[in-house]
Amino acid sequence: MNIYLRTALALMTAITLLATSAVWAQDKKAEKKAKKKGPETVEAVITNVGQRTITFQFERKGKRREGVVGIDDQTYVEKIERKQFSLKDLKEGDKIYLYYEPDAYTPAHAVQVVGWEDIKKKEKKEKKEKKEKK
Repeated sequence: MNIYLRTALALMTAITLLATSAVWAQDKKAEKKAKKKGPETVEAVITNVGQRTITFQFERKGKRREGVVGIDDQTYVEKIERKQFSLKDLKEGDKIYLYYEPDAYTPAHAVQVVGWEDIKKKEKKEKKEKKEKK
């Protein structure tokens, strides 16, 4: 066989192997990302109730964050006493456990009311504590 033909054949084989390994590595990364994302449960306080949504505040990594999630007929809404009720029974200040998918535009799976919390008083208390630390 001609030396140029052998070199070309070896070069094409090497390129094919490199391309295949790069695609395989990307597939593995995509699988890991897909596995990480899923429903999560968060403890939150309702700040607003709309016709088909609730706005809520929660803490993550020491910071207060706000989110909005949809509620539909498939969403299970209950009180801690296991009494089921509807979206219109939710009100501002209710402390809830929310089971939802944060990165998806899908309604929440379940909402469980576990108590009540005054958000404004809590914010004032946190501001006061920050001033005292300084």
